[in-house]
Amino acid sequence: MTARGLRLQEQPDRKGLVDALADQLSGRVGIDGVLGDLNRQATQVRPPARAADYAFGWNASDSLNTQWWPQGITTSADSSDSNDMAGRRVLMVGWYAKKVKGYTQGARLSVVDISDLARPSYRHVLLVDPQANPHTAAVTMAPVPVHAGGIIWYGPSVLVADTQGGVRVFDVDDCIRVDGDGHYGYRYVLPQRTSYRAVNDDGFEPFKFSFVSLDRTASEHQLIAGEYGKDGSTTRLVRFAFEQGKPRLAMRAGYSPPLELIDDKLEHMQGATTVNGTFYISTSRGSLRPGSMWVRRPGEPLKEFRGVLARGPEDLSYWPQ
Repeated sequence: MTARGLRLQEQPDRKGLVDALADQLSGRVGIDGVLGDLNRQATQVRPPARAADYAFGWNASDSLNTQWWPQGITTSADSSDSNDMAGRRVLMVGWYAKKVKGYTQGARLSVVDISDLARPSYRHVLLVDPQANPHTAAVTMAPVPVHAGGIIWYGPSVLVADTQGGVRVFDVDDCIRVDGDGHYGYRYVLPQRTSYRAVNDDGFEPFKFSFVSLDRTASEHQLIAGEYGKDGSTTRLVRFAFEQGKPRLAMRAGYSPPLELIDDKLEHMQGATTVNGTFYISTSRGSLRPGSMWVRRPGEPLKEFRGVLARGPEDLSYWPQ
């Protein structure tokens, strides 16, 4: 389908605000600092899906927590060609917080080291929106109120799906340590650097960025985004190109135009990615039935592998090894 009516507009880099916040707190530690200070232990568990060959469970406090819900996933294989991070096999998982008494803590990332599959360890990092205080020189930290249904770790950048807004962008080198009691109990925060704002033309049904993923197998690396929809709402997929060799979307006069817009009318999509031209899409089938994986190879129709995923599947990310 011709990609008309949608584009992403690059917003200004807020490096100055992030610098000020880092100076105000305990300074940048980057992703290496977080990986060197993991404080939670996960447990390897039996995979709850026929298509899976490995699974782990969060610790008891996270598993029983009804405020925070895991959503998007990305890995060190997205981040670099080497598939690891300084010799470690690392996952990032995005969570969103439900409101408590009308307030939300926004979204967070779990940095998970699965180098030892039997004993994964992890730590939560809170996403924050740095804002200048007009009355003082201080920088405040606001929540990042997104669903985090999809995330991409590409080079130093972490791109987080913002359903109505487009894509928010963070930089792992900006991970900041918070001493004392932390920020809402979080020892580390990751401030937003910039974003790609969704611009929809008049007459074009606004695109919902429910989830995102990265395709490293294309000649030019691509961002894949898609919509969760049901009962007749839109269920589209879209592809954007990155600049050659850079974790920045390819721009034309400040906008990134889509390469392709796809509408297969597939409801309940939770995640999608492409590998060597083949689409892989996860769909949910209610809270009691296992989800499905859909596959569309070039020149072929979609094929459903029903019930091979866990109940309530979410985002997808490709790990080649």
